[in-house]
Amino acid sequence: MADVQAHGGPDDEGFYVDTEHGLGLAHRRLSLLDLSAAGRQPMCSPDNQVVLVFNGEIYNFRDLKEKLSAERITFNSQTDSEVIIAAYQHWGTDAFSKLKGMFAFALYDRVKQEIYLVRDSQGIKPLYVYQHQKIIAFASEVKAFSAAKLPLSTNTDWPIALLSMGHLPEPLTTYQEVRMMPKGTFTTFSLEESEPRQEVQCLEYEKSFADFQSESPQIAINQFLDKAIQSQLVADAPIGVFLSGGIDSSLLALQAAKHQKEKLITVSLNFKEKQFSESTFQQTISRLLPGAHHSKTVDEQLFAAYFDGILGNMDQPGVDGINTWFVSQAAKEAGLTAVLSGVGADELFGGYPSFRRMPYIPFLRTFSFLAPLATQLTHNEGLKRWTYLNEKNPSFEYLFLRGFFDPRQLKSFFSIHRNQQIASLQHIDLAQRQIPKNYDGKRAAWFEQNYFMQNQLLKDTDSMSMRHGLEIRVPFLDEDLVHYVNTLPSSILFPKNKPAKHFLVHAFDDLLPEMIWKRPKMGFTFPFQFWLKRHPRYLSLKSRYPKLSNLYTAFERDQIHWSKIMALLVMEQFGGFELLNDKRDA
Repeated sequence: MADVQAHGGPDDEGFYVDTEHGLGLAHRRLSLLDLSAAGRQPMCSPDNQVVLVFNGEIYNFRDLKEKLSAERITFNSQTDSEVIIAAYQHWGTDAFSKLKGMFAFALYDRVKQEIYLVRDSQGIKPLYVYQHQKIIAFASEVKAFSAAKLPLSTNTDWPIALLSMGHLPEPLTTYQEVRMMPKGTFTTFSLEESEPRQEVQCLEYEKSFADFQSESPQIAINQFLDKAIQSQLVADAPIGVFLSGGIDSSLLALQAAKHQKEKLITVSLNFKEKQFSESTFQQTISRLLPGAHHSKTVDEQLFAAYFDGILGNMDQPGVDGINTWFVSQAAKEAGLTAVLSGVGADELFGGYPSFRRMPYIPFLRTFSFLAPLATQLTHNEGLKRWTYLNEKNPSFEYLFLRGFFDPRQLKSFFSIHRNQQIASLQHIDLAQRQIPKNYDGKRAAWFEQNYFMQNQLLKDTDSMSMRHGLEIRVPFLDEDLVHYVNTLPSSILFPKNKPAKHFLVHAFDDLLPEMIWKRPKMGFTFPFQFWLKRHPRYLSLKSRYPKLSNLYTAFERDQIHWSKIMALLVMEQFGGFELLNDKRDA
């Protein structure tokens, strides 16, 4: 299992085995804090009573270390890993709620004979758990479980979920026995009983809003983000910033420059196709920065050379992530071990069309009986998803907002009927009581954060960056910043008749050039609409699955988005077509 994940931890490996209790822990290290052997994992407490394997970063570890040192607790390294152990030994499981950062870890208490699995509040770091009979296993990647030769059975619903949503929604994976652990929770497994007892508890996150007492929410946002950037720039290895040229990455780079000065390194990707290139905006920002800027051009030949390998690198099926694979490669070539990314800003501050669509849902639901007629008469993708509002499950509101293949396409192209789709999505874990009741920007933000960002952006970002041994940090998902933003009313965050992300932009009036925030939103995407049409994998797909000829024709006429073709290629990579055929035959 450790070998399968070696790409994400190329610097070291370590193992701990307790034969008496049938427990083994393995770790692959990506060295960012205290690069010496003192940071090696699995890490044991000085009394050998606690053992830790940990993935991620604790951004407030210095504050916690100071508090623990005041209690006469001593430390032997400069790592955040050692702070986790000391915090647990001092505060017990209450320590988990004091941790701020992105993390997934397992902590073994030899005295209590309990093992704790803990995942950060925003779900930035993945933690997959396998449980079958008396066997428990966990890992950062699903592929690790097959390497362990554990009894595994295929989850036959995953192709329907992928085609419906463009990703596999948590907790679903391609295996029945493997599920993603919920974010913001810790699970206790007791090893004393004949069958391990499992208990899941939520982290009672400790807020610290008192740091910024301001009459202006925009000033507070500025201060929260600045503090998050400072804490996430802490590393003993080279760290930089992804600079796409959009609002979010430009803000991060300009703010980071205040602290990094000439040490700041920014990384950008560009394309020869002018309609996809953001070099003008990247250069506008890079000229304002004191440090070095690395720009890499990705062309069709480079894409063609790596595409097969990238599909093979995917841990779980998804239609996103190839852009992250390439920019992570560029960052590694620039000598970086970690980078800051703007993931989360659109979801928090209203950067997507879903924020404008959300208020219309109650009206459209009332007249959803007209949806079949509208579907027949229009080519509008949004109206084709109108029929999803017939379902009361909140997941289908998301499908209306940004679903993938619409119900008619699922039926005509893949013989997937509505009842099959409903059945395949009914197991999605939803904290329904937490969904904002009003159909405004707050409800849209909830869906974007808990569906698109959680299941697609964060998952693919982690998987593809780790293929290069690169850590991506996301300051916009700082716990304090997220919790503060979510306390603000919709009228402040998403004012009517104002441009997208108006609130965020004007929190940094003195920093962001006008040409950056006035430009049309592009999104960080590649010229796939052109490149895929000529790629051998696509041509092979056409020959292997000729029944989808209408879909290919629509793509080649630019009537459908490239992401739908990407979904087919991913389906082929993971054996999804065979599963659909088996369901159809059954």
